[in-house]
Amino acid sequence: MDKKQLIIEAAIRVFARDGLEKGKIADIAKEAGIGKGTIYEYFRSKNEIFQAIEQSVFSDFNLVFDELKSAPLSPSEKLERLMDSGLDMFMEMGDALLIITELWIHAGRGHLHGTSPAQFMEYYDEYRLGIESILEEGLQLGEFREMNKEGVARLLMAFMDGLVWQFIMLNDPKKFENVKTETIESFMRGILK
Repeated sequence: MDKKQLIIEAAIRVFARDGLEKGKIADIAKEAGIGKGTIYEYFRSKNEIFQAIEQSVFSDFNLVFDELKSAPLSPSEKLERLMDSGLDMFMEMGDALLIITELWIHAGRGHLHGTSPAQFMEYYDEYRLGIESILEEGLQLGEFREMNKEGVARLLMAFMDGLVWQFIMLNDPKKFENVKTETIESFMRGILK
């Protein structure tokens, strides 16, 4: 593993344990088993580390999403798999899932007050536009009812985001599997023709 990735993984553990605001560069260095100065060879600030974590997490989602968009599946199958595989990824994230929730807050604060780069929001917009393209495909094929694509895409994203919190609150993968299945089925019933 290269040092940059080592730092990112150590930062995830530190931020999951201490929180984004309280986690310190010195703590990350100690967790990674390197000197504090080494971190500054790769990242100029804690904010750059946040961005690297965001990029790392979203690149995994983007790989799955890109494969799914081009898969020979119906639009409804694409959306079902998108929700199912996305939620499975959340379930497998461990401590990184806690970081995602804090990054939402950090990015939201920065976005509303103009104090931090909007990378997280850009990822969300890309994701929403990808969902809208699947919805458009389903409308063109007569598979989905008439809808406001942006509104439905945002609703799907809200379902996914809300389910992250439910997974954390339940803290029981077997129970969550039932919640996940019902949520996906209910969402799809709402958009199918």
